[in-house]
Amino acid sequence: MYCDYIRESGEHEFGTVKTTPQAVHDLIVSREPHRVVMEVCSIAGWIVDIARALGKETETANTSNDAWRWKNVKKKNYKEDALKLARLSAMNQIPTVHMPAKKVREHRSLIKYRQRLVKNKTSIQNSIRAIFSGQGIAAVPKGSSAWTKEGLAWFRSHAKPLGKIGDMEQL
Repeated sequence: MYCDYIRESGEHEFGTVKTTPQAVHDLIVSREPHRVVMEVCSIAGWIVDIARALGKETETANTSNDAWRWKNVKKKNYKEDALKLARLSAMNQIPTVHMPAKKVREHRSLIKYRQRLVKNKTSIQNSIRAIFSGQGIAAVPKGSSAWTKEGLAWFRSHAKPLGKIGDMEQL
């Protein structure tokens, strides 16, 4: 949903656009807006990149601001949101967030993904330790030594075929 808003008269026109880079590019080129305004969201980065490449001013609205809270809004839909963004922007009253350059966003995304992988790895390691603890096996290698070649060999030495997992006599 987009809102083409004329600041001087308050006239506005709504439309829809596919959320693809080409469609957004074509919309900006055809409408020639003074400013491109959007809510912060997963696609805001590439929209800002396109608008900046076309020499357009951009604003990315901070939707965690009080003005955007559901309890403060009586009627919530895409048209109302688009018009609200346009009006606030026209009055220079829109609470914004900084949209970093693409390279910075990509670097931050990579760091965030790595942190998630490390968290998942740690969770899996803790789950493995808990399985052994639950079976009364307290001799699990400690700390990071559990994940060395020797530590993994210790774990493999306790492996059983799937058909014998319920066989408690082997413990």
